[in-house]
Amino acid sequence: MEQEKKKSPHFLRWPWNVVIYILLFVALRLFALPIVLIIMGIQKKNNPHGVAEGYCLSRTRKRLPEFLIALLLLFISLALGTLFFYEIRQPKEDWEMMDYITLIIAGGGSLLMGIAGIYEGFVSLRDTFFPAKSSLAKSIRNQLPHPEEAPPVEELFAMVDNDLKENGEWYDTLCIGSEWVLGDAASRIDRIRAIFTVDKISQHHTQTGIKTNRTLQLVLVDNRFNAAITTFRKPKELQAAADCLSFRVPSAFRGINSDYLDFLSKDESEREIYEREFQHKEAMRASNKVMQDAYWKMR
Repeated sequence: MEQEKKKSPHFLRWPWNVVIYILLFVALRLFALPIVLIIMGIQKKNNPHGVAEGYCLSRTRKRLPEFLIALLLLFISLALGTLFFYEIRQPKEDWEMMDYITLIIAGGGSLLMGIAGIYEGFVSLRDTFFPAKSSLAKSIRNQLPHPEEAPPVEELFAMVDNDLKENGEWYDTLCIGSEWVLGDAASRIDRIRAIFTVDKISQHHTQTGIKTNRTLQLVLVDNRFNAAITTFRKPKELQAAADCLSFRVPSAFRGINSDYLDFLSKDESEREIYEREFQHKEAMRASNKVMQDAYWKMR
């Protein structure tokens, strides 16, 4: 932590980094993309967890690179749209089946890419510039007893930040404090009811061969059966984070891969039964701990 605090003030900070990105795109357009990615990489190396400005606020601002993805999707949408209108203007007397397939792919692809680009761009800009409306702020509010009476976003983020600064243990991009877990979303530890690790390898055929993808995710389900999913890069870090949380919440259910889908599919009565069993286990553990403490005091 001390090292992070020393490093973070020495490099480009908000909002000057955004100003630089915009100027680069104005000057170089798409050719600015690799330069921006390099700057983002250097910034992340100097301030990996956002300790200088707060973990939560830094996490919402890290959604900004997704706006670059949105721009790329919109560019592809424009290219496919241009192909669609070019094809549709051609004489149809000599059309073959492949021409119709090209028309359908170009039109459908342009529409889908356009919708995805607009949505991705909207969400990334909203989370970056309006943190009160971000998905992270929403996840923190949902953990409170009365979400509709939640304090301003500064106080919401401070609750999590203070806990992580004092007690945080980092596992890849996820941090576990004494009360909060901060990943792609935030979770209160005392609300966790199930912990799942997803480690799947998928393969699909491409023109150049077989491409392999590995999915690493930690899925936390709370007492309202809301799932918080965080993507990991290292399998050992994923397992270590899950073990740490299991130690903190020993009564929580453990599962792997698609088990969380079955867990989330429980109906209302099954959820109530599970909650009663969970509370009973927690009460028994608390009772045993009191008895053990009393025993050691008597000796």
